[in-house]
Amino acid sequence: MLSLAAGTVLDLSPGDAVECAAAAGFPLAGVRIADPRTQARGVEEALRRTGTGLLDVEVVRLAGPLTDAQRELAETAAGLGARFLLTVSEDPDESATVDRLAELADLLGGRTRLALECMAFTAVRTRAAAERIARAVPGAVVLLDPLHLHRAGDRLDDPADPALTGYAQLCDVADPARVPADLAHEARHERLPPGRGGLPLAAFVAGLPAGLPLSVEVQSDVLAELAPRDRAVLVRTAAEAVLRPARDDLTGRN
Repeated sequence: MLSLAAGTVLDLSPGDAVECAAAAGFPLAGVRIADPRTQARGVEEALRRTGTGLLDVEVVRLAGPLTDAQRELAETAAGLGARFLLTVSEDPDESATVDRLAELADLLGGRTRLALECMAFTAVRTRAAAERIARAVPGAVVLLDPLHLHRAGDRLDDPADPALTGYAQLCDVADPARVPADLAHEARHERLPPGRGGLPLAAFVAGLPAGLPLSVEVQSDVLAELAPRDRAVLVRTAAEAVLRPARDDLTGRN
């Protein structure tokens, strides 16, 4: 099931991002909430009005003790019925990251699951590191992004652990062999729609557990020139084209 990632439409408010996802044909949406007190109500109303499911709420960036704002975001994610609260860690102390995630898990109380994303420009660089941390926090899972995995040196065709993988993202990049000077800039400004670049996405998708939710995250300065709904339709169509061969293969086997 496809979700429109918050990163694809960051120029929209969280509530409008949900509306955009529904208008573009996504059954799920993700939102980035900066101010729960002013933005949560808009998300709640958009979810109810459109019938869209809330895949994830972004983002808790761990870099020391939990802040009141981070605790409030966790409570908001659970209150909205999000499947996942997305987290990343900037803390080089892995045990501290485990402790902070455990605190968040207690706050969520099983209503929403924690998802830890590994990125080469954060403290948790690789899939192995993210999975190690997730194993130490009951209920925590890993979010897999093919661009981040590739830049960290992880193979995209390595099968994902069904017990530890909560969901995955889809995107592409023009030249995977060219390592940019600024990995964060590439991830936030230079992504391509799935299948429009050189990442081996077919192999990546083939290694994911069946039925795993897929969030289409294409942060792109070029696509930002399109209206949000047009942008969302474009990336949904591209993602469906990437997924179609795998679905056809499964149908053929049956």
